[in-house]
Amino acid sequence: MNQEDCRSVLNRIRDGRPVKFFLDTDTANEIDDQFAVAYALLADNVDVIGFGAAPFVNNNASTPAEGMEKSYEELVRVRDLTAPGCGIPAYRGTDRYLPDRNTPVDSEAARAIIRACRETDDYVFVASIGCFTNAASALLLDPSVGKNMVAVLIGANDADQFRSANDFNLYQDRAAAQVLMENGAGVILLPAAGGTEVLHLTAMECAYALEDRGIPAGDYLTGLMRRDHNVPRGTVKSTTHIIWDIASVAILRDIEGFWEPEIRDALSVDDEGMFRPSPAGGKMIYNKRYRRDGIFTDLFTQIIEKAARAEESGNHG
Repeated sequence: MNQEDCRSVLNRIRDGRPVKFFLDTDTANEIDDQFAVAYALLADNVDVIGFGAAPFVNNNASTPAEGMEKSYEELVRVRDLTAPGCGIPAYRGTDRYLPDRNTPVDSEAARAIIRACRETDDYVFVASIGCFTNAASALLLDPSVGKNMVAVLIGANDADQFRSANDFNLYQDRAAAQVLMENGAGVILLPAAGGTEVLHLTAMECAYALEDRGIPAGDYLTGLMRRDHNVPRGTVKSTTHIIWDIASVAILRDIEGFWEPEIRDALSVDDEGMFRPSPAGGKMIYNKRYRRDGIFTDLFTQIIEKAARAEESGNHG
């Protein structure tokens, strides 16, 4: 992107019309993804056109393929709890990372991203809140999607504070990051450390806002917080989880002060995960400041006010 392209993307977010959104998620990795899925489904001005399951490896999955399959299953579970009968498709993603920056890995999710971009002249915001493999594969399989795909990347660290970009999402598949950041495609980079880490939540706050309201999604999200932080009912314990991934939705809500985007020289990473200027040159949209309280108030409000109606509509559809 150049300066004018970046301004065009920001103006599109701010013009009040629903934005087309594809959320690619490693939902079984940690519990912030589930909050992002629910937020995207319920947000007024976010038109979710599909979900993709991303691969990952950690204590929850021993191989990328296992991580992707578990993510797909969890993604479908959260979708159906939040908006039963919504009809928004979920796709399996790649079962492995890119072998290099020139070779795509085909998948249902990558093909769905390509179709979404081909079917409209509008921007399609493709948020990768896991590793970036599916979005990068879509761009490699069909470079023409670069004309209207805007990759929203939650990953890397704040380049103003750190030389290394190696957060969990980026280091799993550095080649995918290089593809998206070096081919002139639209990029909104939301760094983790020094950025989305401010989006922290306690189990008690989550329980107060969402639990026991007759909303399955609210009870499920609270249960995840209680489980991961050992906070059973009746326990007074302040323990915090960073819900990084809701930033991908919050920036598209564009409520005043939710974020403070900058237009910067485009960045990429080398093979060791260190920041460097993008060989493609150009600009990117970069954000590291968020209004934490306003974002969580909005998230809770969307779930309380809309998830119950979505469930009722699904049960009577």
